[in-house]
Amino acid sequence: MIANLFYSPRQLIVGDAQLVGVLDIPGNHSERPPIRLYFPATVDETINTKKKLKQARYFVDNRAAYVLQGFAHIGFARHTTKFHRFVLRPLLWLLSFMFPPRWLKIPDTVLIRNNVDTEAVKYTTPKLLGKDGQYQNLVVFSHGLTGTGEENTVLCTSLAKRGYVVCSIHHRDGSSSRVPLSDGSCLFYQHFPTGEDYDPKHRLEQVNVRAQEFLYSTAFMMGLEDDHGLTDHAQSILNQIRPHLSRDHIVGAGFSYGAATTSLAATLKPQQFKCAILLDPWLHNYSSKGHEFDFPPESFGNAWPQTKDDDSKEIDTPKTDGLNVPTIIINSAQFAGYTKLYGATTRLAKQINDRNMEDSAEMHIIPDSTHQNFVGKYSCIVGACLSFFVAITANHILIYHHRYNTLGTKTVGGETIRIWRYRWL
Repeated sequence: MIANLFYSPRQLIVGDAQLVGVLDIPGNHSERPPIRLYFPATVDETINTKKKLKQARYFVDNRAAYVLQGFAHIGFARHTTKFHRFVLRPLLWLLSFMFPPRWLKIPDTVLIRNNVDTEAVKYTTPKLLGKDGQYQNLVVFSHGLTGTGEENTVLCTSLAKRGYVVCSIHHRDGSSSRVPLSDGSCLFYQHFPTGEDYDPKHRLEQVNVRAQEFLYSTAFMMGLEDDHGLTDHAQSILNQIRPHLSRDHIVGAGFSYGAATTSLAATLKPQQFKCAILLDPWLHNYSSKGHEFDFPPESFGNAWPQTKDDDSKEIDTPKTDGLNVPTIIINSAQFAGYTKLYGATTRLAKQINDRNMEDSAEMHIIPDSTHQNFVGKYSCIVGACLSFFVAITANHILIYHHRYNTLGTKTVGGETIRIWRYRWL
C-alpha cells in the first residue's frame, strides 16, 4: 500500500536479465570500503529454499535511521552534541519506522544474504544473456559529497538489468553523511573549516583518498586484492562473476564529487579503464578565501595549487598528463549555469578531444534539471533515466537518444555543446 503512494521506477529497470542480484560486501580493516554489488541474475525455480528469497531494499540492512542521522549531523547538529544524541537520535529512530523509503523494495531484485540464497540465485553470464564475447562490462561507481553508496540505486539496478556488473562504493574518507567501519563503529561526515579558515588541501587530500578506494575496489572486483573477511556467500558470487570480467571492459562512473573521483582514478591509472562516465561533475573549486582552481588538478594535468600559508616551495603531487580516456559528461541545467564550473567541464572535454584522433569526449545537458535530479534513490528521476541512453562500446561511448528532441546548441568558452531534451518513456 505504501509503495503505491510513490512512483515506481520499475519501467526504468528493463533489460535481458531475469533479475538483478544485490550483494552487500562490508569494508575490511585495510583499503576495501563497503561495496554494494549489482549483477544480472537468474533464479533456479527447481531448488526449494527453506526461506523465501527477498527483494533488496534501498538501504543496506534497512538502515533508514542510520542515514537520517548522518544528514542530521550535516544539517542540524553534530553527532557529538547532546542535542543530537538525546533529542535527534531517538526522534529519527522513531521517524524512520514511518519513513516510506524504509519499506520500499527495489523492483526486479533479489538480495543475496546467505549460502542458501546462492543455491537458488546464480550469476547470469554474457552468453546466457545472448551477448557476444566472454566478458562483461564492469561499472565502478562513486557517490557524491554527503551521499552514500545507496544514493544511485535505481541507476545501478538499471545497468545490471541490462547486463552490466556494477560495483557501488561507500567511501570512508569523511565525505559520506555516515559510513559503517569494519570495527563496528561509524564515521560521520567531516566538516572542514570554511570562509577565511578554508584550506583547499582538505578536499585535495580527500579526493585522492577516494580515488585510491576507487582503484582498490576495481582491483578487488578483478580478484587482484585480498578477499580477507568475505563471507562464504559473497565469495561464491564473486567466484562466479570474476572469470567474466576483463581489464579491457572496466568503466569508471560517478556523480558530482564521485565524478571528480572517477576522473582522478582514470587519470592515475588510465590503462585500467575503457572509458569514464561523469554525471554532473564537480570540476572546479573556489572559496571566499580566494582559492580557485580546476578540480582535481591532476585530471587537468596540473599540480596542486600553492597557497599563502604553504611553508614549502613545492608540494609533492603525482605528475600526470591529465584525463585522457574516452569520456561522456552529462550535466544538469543547474550546473551548466555556473560559468566557472561549467567552463572547467568544457576544458576537460576539450583536453580529451585534443589528445585523440577522434571525438572521445561528449558533453550533454539535460534541460530543466537540477543537481539532485541525478540521485535516483526514492522516486523516478533523471539519474535512473541515464541508464536508458548510456551504453558502452568497445572503444568509445555511444549515446542512444531514446525519444528525444534536439533543442539546439550552446557555446561555452568557444566550445559548441549540443543540447537534448529527453522525455519519459
